[in-house]
Amino acid sequence: MGEAASELNILVIEDDASLRRLLSEVVAKRGHQVVSAASAEEGLEYLPNWTFHVALLDHNLPGMEGLLLGEYLRRTNPDMMIAMITGTDDPRVERKSREHSLRFIAKPFEVEQVLRVIDEYIEAARERDEKRKDGEATDYEAPLARFADELPDCFGIPNVPSRIEERVVDAIKRSLNNLRSASRYTKRERVIALSGLITARVLGIGLPNVSSGRTMFEEYDHLMRERGRRTVFDR
Repeated sequence: MGEAASELNILVIEDDASLRRLLSEVVAKRGHQVVSAASAEEGLEYLPNWTFHVALLDHNLPGMEGLLLGEYLRRTNPDMMIAMITGTDDPRVERKSREHSLRFIAKPFEVEQVLRVIDEYIEAARERDEKRKDGEATDYEAPLARFADELPDCFGIPNVPSRIEERVVDAIKRSLNNLRSASRYTKRERVIALSGLITARVLGIGLPNVSSGRTMFEEYDHLMRERGRRTVFDR
């Protein structure tokens, strides 16, 4: 699932109960997950267990000011979209908000201003996803598919010990299984699976087909297509 997925986790911190409820309803109607708090300290308690994409913060909060929390969130979450929603007339708050790349929304506000903040995050996340895909597309430039069948002859390593064959096959199976799961898919598993498949070709190790009937090489490319990543063994 890309960073620009439709459902976002959004933190709302507002000590006015009616405004907190309004902001939460606006966010929820867009299909996003809302976590709300009445103070910065209460909001901070959620951070170890949540990954927030957007934060909507009041400035005049009991205890820690919203601006201080916004500055902290910006330092620790560079991609988060953070908006200061405040009725303060202190020009310092607006100036400091802009210095730390926090959106500034003055009260009373229009609902569209809040929705625009969410839309800006989604657009920025989509651009990051595209850049990441473009960068990953250059990870494996070598045309492996064209020459993969020649690798055993090039290296000529006959009679590979069975314990090595079993180790390679088990590692490939494990990584392919992890790549099938959105929660376990990582670039590390992708590299392990690809390394194992290339090793199998180099050593001439026969690999069993997966349950779908595809070869493990076909399965790897199938999983990469599902994730919008570059395939390797397609001809």
